[in-house]
Amino acid sequence: MTDTRSTMVLAVGVAAPIVLATIAVLAFSGLEIAGHTPSAIGPPRNIAEAVGMGSPSEVLRLLDFGEDPNRVLPVRREIISSAIMRVTALEAAVWSHHREMMELLDHRRAIVDADTRRHLICLTKDVGDADILAYLSGGREVECEHGRALALVEERSKKREQDR
Repeated sequence: MTDTRSTMVLAVGVAAPIVLATIAVLAFSGLEIAGHTPSAIGPPRNIAEAVGMGSPSEVLRLLDFGEDPNRVLPVRREIISSAIMRVTALEAAVWSHHREMMELLDHRRAIVDADTRRHLICLTKDVGDADILAYLSGGREVECEHGRALALVEERSKKREQDR
């Protein structure tokens, strides 16, 4: 009887970790398939997604391949926001609060003119990022209609949803 009990305890002691590990792998697999793990998003599909995901090496690679950081591109809802799915790479830097990305794009001459800089400053004010605002404005005050730049980007995303 003691021999049988010892064998049973040993079997449970060996099987329990294997069963728990199997359950953990199945749970992770289920979350991965459902898209609820960081690796489920996958690699960036364009420069706006690369900026939103904070991937400077991918941003540089895409710039070198000629992607336009001022072109409005589709962005998966997991990257920036479920409401913002069509942005430029510059706008993605503002939305995702990546000052370093903004600096990188600016150094690569992505901010092509005063109107682009003004739009980015106004969007930054609407989104509320003092660090990027200080960088873009250089400490100068720029007048913006509160919420207008934000509404422009949101409207672009809504139009995309309606077109589907």
